[in-house]
Amino acid sequence: MKFLFDTNILIPAEPTSHAYVERSTSIAVVLLGSLEEGAHQVYVHPASINELAKDKNADRRELRRILLAAYLLLPAPPGVSPGISATLGTPAPGSHDEVDQLLLAAVDGDAVDFLVTEDRDLLKAAVRVGLSHRALSLADAIGAVRRLFPTTPLPPPAVQRILAHELDDSDAIFSSFRHDYPGFDKWLQKCRREHRPAWVIRAPDGSIAAFCIVKHEDLGQKTLKICSFKVSDRYRGYSFGELLLKSVFSYVLANGYTVSYVTVFEKYADLVRLFEAFGFEKLATATNYGESILTKSFAFSSKEFDTVPHLEFHVRFGPFHVKALAADCLIVPIRPQYHELLFPDVQEQQDLLAGQQAFGNSIRKAYLCNAAIRQVRPGSILLFYRSIDYHSIQCVGIAEGILVSSRPAEVARFVGRRTVYTFNDIQRMCARPVLAILFRHAKTLTRPLPLKELISRGLITVPPRSIVRARPEGREWIRDLVGSRP
Repeated sequence: MKFLFDTNILIPAEPTSHAYVERSTSIAVVLLGSLEEGAHQVYVHPASINELAKDKNADRRELRRILLAAYLLLPAPPGVSPGISATLGTPAPGSHDEVDQLLLAAVDGDAVDFLVTEDRDLLKAAVRVGLSHRALSLADAIGAVRRLFPTTPLPPPAVQRILAHELDDSDAIFSSFRHDYPGFDKWLQKCRREHRPAWVIRAPDGSIAAFCIVKHEDLGQKTLKICSFKVSDRYRGYSFGELLLKSVFSYVLANGYTVSYVTVFEKYADLVRLFEAFGFEKLATATNYGESILTKSFAFSSKEFDTVPHLEFHVRFGPFHVKALAADCLIVPIRPQYHELLFPDVQEQQDLLAGQQAFGNSIRKAYLCNAAIRQVRPGSILLFYRSIDYHSIQCVGIAEGILVSSRPAEVARFVGRRTVYTFNDIQRMCARPVLAILFRHAKTLTRPLPLKELISRGLITVPPRSIVRARPEGREWIRDLVGSRP
């Protein structure tokens, strides 16, 4: 596949001296290694070359010109479409905004499959023009490559619940905290003495791939503070951040918290985006360290329940809250092998947080099939029916978006960060039109709903062989079962 690098990826990827090694350099190097391993193509846009040529440091400018010659120059790049101009406006000639629009135009015109950038404004612009699934951060790009083209070892098993004093404070993952926070070791010692709850994902060598520490606070509401949250640069792209958040959300549900908050430096843009994707909202104030404060409510009013659209409601107050009233309900058959990959936490004799695949324990997922149905809307309730062996429903999802295509590259671009399928799988499926559904795993029912009950309640009349809409006779029953109430 074809990847277009923004200048903020090229510069850390090719530092001209030790002084220009950036925080993202190690991540960029990992991405380049994965792309080389999979024989993908990395392009530079001519506009980016021109932008870097404006560097007033002549020696650095010349060295970068030599280093960037190793990348492919995007041939005949598309111009900015009227649609992009109408949405983003007309930038000043030669400006950074003009370069950004040209990068988006290359994606929009299918000259490349993905744009890789760490520019938050550019990522937001991609959302506005409908290209969010193809404009990726470094971590998201690594994740897409590893999932579609699995040539690297599988990630380690998922999350372990521990107490803070069980963390090895000599692990390299703590170095950034010591740099950002004077007195970090004293604070960590306090966490250890208080036996604060924590979660850890360990690397195959026993080191810490990711960890999180939380703290109970009473701020007028039962509040959970996420004190520390970190994924090692070596393990970016495996959705470990999402795995940790799933652990936190489960803890919130089990202990009746109504609010959670976290403080994050803006330089950790990936982390900010992760929290915002799951309903955390940034406050206008900041901490004494200059961190942004992001907060999320798990409680909602009757007015919010009545007025907030289905998908937005789920994102803001979920992941376990579902607004089922008047939502479409679809029964989605899924074979056992894919059910086990997507929903490993429902397997028999398996710990709630144990899973062998990051995409399985993540919250945002993708489902692919050759079904003829097209009436899947954002906010539709997806009831996953495990066929062949269990013949039951236990997992519930909320649809975010769909794509219908017979083009493997287009399907891969749409689902790349979430899919259980390799690119070869997608190519085989595209012999017929593929329906790709992006969804969020909302909840796992405490007991499976067997086929006999589904039929007796009027949800369906026969075992589903393809995606079908729930019958009117059974919709009220299933909505009461899976939906939340104000």
